[in-house]
Amino acid sequence: MSGQRLFFVVLFIWVGFDIYLFVFHNRKVSERLQEKRSKYIMLAFVLAGMCGAVLVDGSSKEAFLMHFNWYRYLGILMMIFAVIVRYFVVRQLGPAFAIDVGALPDQKLHTGGLFRLIRHPAYASEILGFLGVALVFNYPLSSLLAFFLPTTGVIYRIIIEERNLLRIFGEQYREYSAKTWRLIPYVF
Repeated sequence: MSGQRLFFVVLFIWVGFDIYLFVFHNRKVSERLQEKRSKYIMLAFVLAGMCGAVLVDGSSKEAFLMHFNWYRYLGILMMIFAVIVRYFVVRQLGPAFAIDVGALPDQKLHTGGLFRLIRHPAYASEILGFLGVALVFNYPLSSLLAFFLPTTGVIYRIIIEERNLLRIFGEQYREYSAKTWRLIPYVF
């Protein structure tokens, strides 16, 4: 299988999983949560980054069609890792996971498993996946758009989510935040 085909297969799985989460997963839970706007803002940044990366100019297509080297395959592995981590985060959160921001009555703050070291493992892995997409595009302007615009949307979403978690869980979330990293262990 060519690198380009493998990229599209992985991208199809990633986008398909996110569409499932966005449209179908825990719909009844999402209807009862407080904040719904940030998911659309994040989605707009992701789509702008991906569409911009593809439409930037004709040279980007030529660069994409070039032979895949080791770092472009590394980019695909980063994308696969992003999907796997996101899947496990959804499983770990179980019924508490929803695409909208908030918490249900009597919901507990998740601090174990993937959340033990970092507060946002799914977002961290998605940012890594966007970096993987940037490597695969193999064209400077496309790569910048594919990484920075979606990452900006994710960071915006993290700010909204953390503000909401602090409001809901108060001191418990402050203590958890003091013991964990936001996205990258020992860095940020």
